[in-house]
Amino acid sequence: MTEFTGLRTRLRPGTEEAYKRAHDEIWPELLEAQRAVGIKRWLIFRDGLDLFHSVEADDFDAAIAQLEQDPTDQRWQAEMAKFVEAEPDAQRPASTRLTLIYHRVP
Repeated sequence: MTEFTGLRTRLRPGTEEAYKRAHDEIWPELLEAQRAVGIKRWLIFRDGLDLFHSVEADDFDAAIAQLEQDPTDQRWQAEMAKFVEAEPDAQRPASTRLTLIYHRVP
């Protein structure tokens, strides 16, 4: 069964365009790694410095746990850490999980 996860992250001021360019040129091997762990779709919306992620996956927590062991994702996260505010000592950019309020398919 597919689950939907919402996340919020925050850009460091002045990194908006560089972050966009990085995602315009996303690595094919990263997309393959995400598909391999069951991520079907990952959307990111920006409002000022706030980023809102919508992730469709078989099991989000399991997918992220697997990606944390993947060298390609580790390199990507290191690149993204330049743009996104992080918790002290965090391996990945800080993100806050959002509560799903409504999901209906018409």
